[in-house]
Amino acid sequence: MRKFFVVSLSFMIVAVLFACNGTTIDPDPDPDPDNDDPVETYDPRSLVPERCDYLENIDDWQPVWCDEFDEDGLPNPDLWGYDVGTGIGGWGNLEQQFYTRERLDNVFIEDGILHIQANKEDYQGSQYTSARLTTKYRGDWLYGRVQVKAKMPSGTGLWPAIWMLPTDVVYGTWPASGEIDIMEYVGYDPGIIHGTIHTGAYNHGMNTDIGFSRSLPTVEDEFHLYEMIWEPGKIDLFVDGDRFAQFRYNPDLNVNIANSDAWPFDQRFHLLLNVAVGGTWGGQRGIDDSIFPQAMEVEYVRVYQKDYAGLTEDPPSQVGGVVIQDRTFDSIRFKWDHAEHDVMVKAYNIYVDGVKVGSTTLNAYRVHNLDPNQDYVIGIEAVDFKGQVSPMRNTAATTEPLRTIFGRIQAEDYDAQVGVRVQQTQDEGGGQNVTGIDTNNFIDYILEVPESGTYRIEYRVASADGLGEISLFAGTRFALTVTNVPETGGNQVWTTITSEPFELEAGVFTFRIRASEGGFNLNYFEFIKVDD
Repeated sequence: MRKFFVVSLSFMIVAVLFACNGTTIDPDPDPDPDNDDPVETYDPRSLVPERCDYLENIDDWQPVWCDEFDEDGLPNPDLWGYDVGTGIGGWGNLEQQFYTRERLDNVFIEDGILHIQANKEDYQGSQYTSARLTTKYRGDWLYGRVQVKAKMPSGTGLWPAIWMLPTDVVYGTWPASGEIDIMEYVGYDPGIIHGTIHTGAYNHGMNTDIGFSRSLPTVEDEFHLYEMIWEPGKIDLFVDGDRFAQFRYNPDLNVNIANSDAWPFDQRFHLLLNVAVGGTWGGQRGIDDSIFPQAMEVEYVRVYQKDYAGLTEDPPSQVGGVVIQDRTFDSIRFKWDHAEHDVMVKAYNIYVDGVKVGSTTLNAYRVHNLDPNQDYVIGIEAVDFKGQVSPMRNTAATTEPLRTIFGRIQAEDYDAQVGVRVQQTQDEGGGQNVTGIDTNNFIDYILEVPESGTYRIEYRVASADGLGEISLFAGTRFALTVTNVPETGGNQVWTTITSEPFELEAGVFTFRIRASEGGFNLNYFEFIKVDD
């Protein structure tokens, strides 16, 4: 449950896999009448556990997890666990409540309804209590259809949510491994629900949130069905059967973003239900202490999945539309059109010169660790949940030559950076310059030194205060040279400065330009070989 920001459809995002059990469809129930071997037939209820057997399928969706809250008291411990602790120190959103464990004052079932109740009371150093239920290790799913029928609490300062987190944190801590907010609600903004997704590249910490809002005037007065449908490559959110949020991966908007940073939703997730008090979003307009107690009420939670392997008959088609999007001296980024399939493609295997180098659920990939100025054959094959493979699609591609230190190098053409950004420049020739260079920020460039010898480096800089100092490194912890940046009269008033001479050996190095004192802009630089 994280802070919600913008609404946009031109998002990003990806797909994944979930190996379902079940037997396969036999298109001919008796292809050989002389063969007495038993014929396997598709079982449309192969995924359904006994305790969910009372639920009907929804088309091909089979009920795999359910709770109708039909026994008074605490929630079923086989289905629900608890996150326990203070919101101020434990959850990252500056929430004011203390989440308790198995405390009937905060969570209870009565007359077939689950209540998650927030109270105003002193408890373990907090002024409010509530509960945060989780299905982690009790219900973890990769793809599925989640349904929660619920009614929201009322009052300024409340922040209830129905959401999902990754179970295994494969790609790193939040937000790298993702978050799915099926429904969030803040009490100070009544009648508006929100749905969003957080990833390494798209999150509120970077002001890049992607989310959707929907007017729902009776959200506090009536039970509504909040639903998520998550399949490879897409996540859709619904309220009462109407879709209000749609997320897809766009390879053209993520050329320089790692697949997992754009769409980490190819791992199993678990469900959370909670009512927060205050926090960075829910508490933006304070907390009205007169409203307590307040509870989110839940009539049922149901989770459905498809037997993708059992449903499929034909292998995927060959992919098409392969386009090389970007090349560097050691990597090639490419995209393709999704393969056609009768059910669902599970993943795409990537080959370089006939050797498998990776797999992705997206329709784009960047191959790394290649040699400069080298021809390669990129192969792509689609795989379905049954293990059937498409014909290979091969495409020729060539890496860029390695850049040398000779010639002007634009500052914005870095290979890595920490702390800086790019802006349009007013320097001669136009283009862009690097700005926001504060103390200890750095910019890295991978360059080849063709000849050993003595060199100087010229920097094109602008500075309003003259406090800058540039340290140049070449793969070692010791600076090759340190150069002072003078005051130029403004952040877009440019001059050229030259370093003291230094020695370089022939070879390939990561040159680091580090601001040992910040406060300047950099447009370009150039190495000058000193005559013997």
